[in-house]
Amino acid sequence: MKERNQAVLLMLLSALSFSLMQVAVKISAMSVGTLQQVFCRNLISLFIALILLRKKHLPLFGPREYQLPLFLRSFFGFVGMIMLFAATAGARQADIALLNRTSPVWVSLFALLFLKERISKVQAPVISLCLAGAFIAMRPSFDSDAMPLVLALLTAVSSGLAYTMIAFCKGHVNPFTVIFHFSLFSTAASGILMLPSFVVPSWRDAAMLCLIGLFGAGGQIGLTCAYQKAPASEVSIYDYSGIIYSALLGYLLLDEKLSVSTAMGALLITAGGLWAFLYNRKKAGEAEEGGL
Repeated sequence: MKERNQAVLLMLLSALSFSLMQVAVKISAMSVGTLQQVFCRNLISLFIALILLRKKHLPLFGPREYQLPLFLRSFFGFVGMIMLFAATAGARQADIALLNRTSPVWVSLFALLFLKERISKVQAPVISLCLAGAFIAMRPSFDSDAMPLVLALLTAVSSGLAYTMIAFCKGHVNPFTVIFHFSLFSTAASGILMLPSFVVPSWRDAAMLCLIGLFGAGGQIGLTCAYQKAPASEVSIYDYSGIIYSALLGYLLLDEKLSVSTAMGALLITAGGLWAFLYNRKKAGEAEEGGL
């Protein structure tokens, strides 16, 4: 029960941190390349994970029998990140954002297939409610080219696989080892790919790159720890809170307007998250009473 509540809080904080990262990404996007942003986002996470693992005298790479799921987490996470950036360049942001938000659906399916997690009777309606809220908030038109939309959907699938691998390692691999694996893989891959287009950033852009790395690390730590504290299919639902955070941060920091549809979508997403939280809390309480 306590760990489930912690997982919800960590996921909400993770979504907030990732939303703050996106603000820094948007501010620096005009003068810094995408791969350079990805490199800095993962480099700082790599150093944070390395310092914490060394401080606690924990192994960097984890048990040998978990190297495959750790590699799959890193690979699918990085591929999903690249596909998302490629999709973003060729389609409307609302279309991309909504398709990318289908990842909880894929997490639930992969958790059922690979982790044998049962899909509760509330998950399907809650995910549907959150998707409806996302649709209303972002007002997608799906009039973009087909290929970017396919890439955005594949990003959600890839993320679903990556997050399922995190849950697979629960109780066997330290969360910071998982982060170290992913950050090392992503830093090396993006570092090689960014070399042809590398530019020396200005002081302002360098500050934004540092914020991308710090907020990205915060989001990654919260997400990884959340997936290791509670069932993946339960935790993934709270990722929709990022839509609410993004709308509020856009209004406060980027002078973006808040529409009635955004507010209505946010209410539906909040209702879905609250419904899931209360249901899971009730079920956990019944399970504890049954164990007495």
